[in-house]
Amino acid sequence: MRHDPAGSSARPASQPVAMQTARSPWCSPPADVVRALRVDPARGLSPTDVADRRRRFGANELAVVAARSLAAILLDQFRSVVVLLLAAAGALAIAFGDLLEGLAILVVVLINSGIGFVTEWRATRSMETLRRMGRVETVVLRDAGMHRIPAEELVPGDIVLCEAGDIVTADLRVLEGAKLQANEAALTGEALPVRKGEDTLEHDVPLMERRNMLYKGTAVTRGSGNGVVVATGRATELGRIAELVSTAEPEETPLEKRLDALGTRLAGAVGVMAVLIAAGGIVAGRELLLAVEVAIALAVAAIPEGLPVVATIALARGMWRMARRNAVIARLSAVETLGTTSVIVTDKTGTLTENRMTVTELVVAGRRLPIAEVCSEGSIADPRADGHNVDAGGEGATVELHGEGVEPDLPLRR
Repeated sequence: MRHDPAGSSARPASQPVAMQTARSPWCSPPADVVRALRVDPARGLSPTDVADRRRRFGANELAVVAARSLAAILLDQFRSVVVLLLAAAGALAIAFGDLLEGLAILVVVLINSGIGFVTEWRATRSMETLRRMGRVETVVLRDAGMHRIPAEELVPGDIVLCEAGDIVTADLRVLEGAKLQANEAALTGEALPVRKGEDTLEHDVPLMERRNMLYKGTAVTRGSGNGVVVATGRATELGRIAELVSTAEPEETPLEKRLDALGTRLAGAVGVMAVLIAAGGIVAGRELLLAVEVAIALAVAAIPEGLPVVATIALARGMWRMARRNAVIARLSAVETLGTTSVIVTDKTGTLTENRMTVTELVVAGRRLPIAEVCSEGSIADPRADGHNVDAGGEGATVELHGEGVEPDLPLRR
């Protein structure tokens, strides 16, 4: 067992915390865990202890990604090579006296950037609203009294009381449990609830088999109990996952790569064309200024002004359609990534799916039948056949199941 002595230096709240209490609390008896955390399980922490630990370990929050500012969202709209090329072409057209052409190009650039800016700004606001709605409260024992506090205020050593329907807001070592069960699908992918108790386990027990631990982000589905907080914020198991996600390097989508490649090729081709036309005009005896103006006019005409607008409108339309289906996307380019996804690989029901399996259709003897009821052995009621039973084929017949969360064409032998 190991814990921070009272006189240890405080850790900055902004730095990751590897472990805030004894290592592997699941392999230590409850009495040893609460002793290491210096807390009386019958009284909880005192206000002084809470304040001290809050300073040392910070708030019980996952890695917080700073919200994108309006300026950052606006600047992102001008990072495309095609958009920059159009802006440069408009500026050159105005500089050489073609005011109408230059203003038209700049208006196209502003329309494109405006659509992208408004769409991403609304999505960012929606994401922030969802985060505020997701904040929960927790019942803790402090100074011999029950208190309901925001989950962000939990500290290591808090005694947390939980019952069916509660969301676990920190990593807890179970001290007492009465028919306590938790759904850990969000963390382990296991769809079925896991029974919890206070028994001591071996040190090398994997996370999904730690029956004396409750983890942040999971839900209590049955029973009641209490536990002591052994990790908060980024030191929790869920916090470590969030840390990996938040430190992942952003990558360009295939569409962004193709548009940038097209913009680069266009810039090179237009530059070469402008130089050749200007050189040809000078050789032909034209005035230098006139030759340059003609070259620039032709170069500007060769740039497709409508390309970025078409791409932005297509992505924005996809974003709005997904929003109507309650899917909020923070960045416009993510729509294209989702649109090109052909295969999704996941471990099991509950991680990315709705955590339920429902049979909606049977295929019997080549006929597709919706699930209505099983009338008797060897027969299935088909509402499309005026209530007449369909022979399932007797012993050894193959019945295929189709439905949500069910593998297609899964044969079941009767």
